[in-house]
Amino acid sequence: MSSLRNTLRDLLAVYKTLIVLITPLILIVVPLSWNTTEGKCAYGLLLMAVYWVTEALPLAATALLPVLVFPLLGVMKASELSSNYIKESSIFGLGGLMIAIAVEKWNLHKRIALRALLMVGSEPKWLMFGFMLPTWFLSMWVSNTATTAMMIPIVGAVLDEFKLVKKASHADEIVLTETTNGVVKTTDVTITVNGNKKEEAPKQDEINRPNDKNSSKPNNMENIFDGEENSESYIRMCKGMSLCVAYAANIGGTGSLSGTGPNLIMQGQADQIFQAYGMENSGVNFASWMVFALPGSIICVLLAWLWLSFYFLGWRGLVCKRHNKSNDRVQATIRKSYDELGSMSFPEIVVLIHFIVLVILWFFRQPPYIDGWGALFKPGFVGDSAAALLIVLSLFSFPSERPAVLCFRRKNPFPGDNRPRKSVPAILDWPTVEKKFPWGVLLLIGGGFALADACEKSGLSAFIGEQLEVFSSMPPWAMNLLLTLIIAMLTEVTSNSATTTLILPILANLALLLNLNPLYLMFPCVIAASFAFMLPVATPPNAIVFATGHLSVKDMALAGFPLNFICIGVLALATNLWGEAYFKLSVLPSGFNRTELNTTSNMINM
Repeated sequence: MSSLRNTLRDLLAVYKTLIVLITPLILIVVPLSWNTTEGKCAYGLLLMAVYWVTEALPLAATALLPVLVFPLLGVMKASELSSNYIKESSIFGLGGLMIAIAVEKWNLHKRIALRALLMVGSEPKWLMFGFMLPTWFLSMWVSNTATTAMMIPIVGAVLDEFKLVKKASHADEIVLTETTNGVVKTTDVTITVNGNKKEEAPKQDEINRPNDKNSSKPNNMENIFDGEENSESYIRMCKGMSLCVAYAANIGGTGSLSGTGPNLIMQGQADQIFQAYGMENSGVNFASWMVFALPGSIICVLLAWLWLSFYFLGWRGLVCKRHNKSNDRVQATIRKSYDELGSMSFPEIVVLIHFIVLVILWFFRQPPYIDGWGALFKPGFVGDSAAALLIVLSLFSFPSERPAVLCFRRKNPFPGDNRPRKSVPAILDWPTVEKKFPWGVLLLIGGGFALADACEKSGLSAFIGEQLEVFSSMPPWAMNLLLTLIIAMLTEVTSNSATTTLILPILANLALLLNLNPLYLMFPCVIAASFAFMLPVATPPNAIVFATGHLSVKDMALAGFPLNFICIGVLALATNLWGEAYFKLSVLPSGFNRTELNTTSNMINM
């Protein structure tokens, strides 16, 4: 029995290796029993799905499998698959992430976060809003993981101040009790808190009451501190303050095209599908994404704040206004942290200006209803990646110190000295990018494009979409709502990038078979993949806040489960209201040939 236990323990230690080796052997039955191009493609799809769900291989490594598996099975040529790994949307993501690295390098994101906290005040509900607002905004441009990692220490500092102030306030109330013949005498004492001595004249107060040991207050200061530190209200506030950061980061990633990897995957796959039918692109760009996703993202983060405030602070904490010493102490701590940053440095100003210019260029390249600057060039030649690369190249060349010729008040410390001056480093340098850039994201996005291309050209996506045509009996809005709920729950236990990579080609073909715009299912489902609020493994922000030790899995599940439904409801409204008005989502675009679609469907049925 002992040897069996040891063997099982040894196998468990290498379970990922076993999954990598055994899965291809188990799944080999698929191409053997379904010996068609679709069946061979299904084998590769299932293999990647197992590896992605179990993370037996790193996500980025699994994303390279299409170049190995599909050529060996005769599904597609390696040269055709390899061309999917660098597309315009990949370069767009590359530029956006490099700019985010510049923001992080010079601590501009921390200044924005602390400034927002100073503006909202120090009541717990407003502090929670103050944490969520900059986290939500920064997650639209900076990595969700980096934003959360930056905010959590600030949350910890604020919670520590609440704890210290509560300890001090309880110390002020400590009294020594003395009981004589049924009379309790209380005597005020001198207390030292944080090195400050509080002097009060001693006085006595006699209260005639029965001798009750439980009625006297303890004279052990340490016990009182521990009790306050572990009080229910303080613990719940710690949980709420931590969770609000993770949820705001997840929601913020949906607000812009550059917010998170699945957004870029969706844009690339949508363009791929539209171009396969002879159209220029899908119409998904930075501006159109914000038209669809930003209003819903704003509503979701506000509702998340209201829900978390109610759940962790109670309705009194949400409605009532209270001011006490702890609020002042917390505000002073935030002010001190902000003052330690000093005035805005030259690099911060430069990065901020570049960031604002970039957003303007992205939005006005192809804004809604009017011609943008993109109309100055040949149609289809210039994309959002052009603006991103322009700003990135500028950051690589812009000096990180103010040029001496512009420093009119600066005196030359060595007059007449003609020695060569030390070269000034640029705002952004390659070693920093090389160290901080998440290179796996590029491979993951490229692997998604390669998998989608193989599924499309082999006919597997159309086949699976045909099997899902049972949804045609449902109203489109109900089908949309059901699918988004399924994907939101699925991403609780799988990578959102992997989930969207696998499911988007299938949803696009399902929409085409139902004579709907492919974006009708693709848009809400890719956003729903970011609405993973229930489990620590769902997203990196969830994992980071869980590591603080304030939360249990039960806490996250109970708080996140209702929020999943709240955000999915907002997403359904966005799809059927302003999304429908702008994109005409319920109408099949004229570029899609219905005769060709019907022919494809008939071929699959044969």
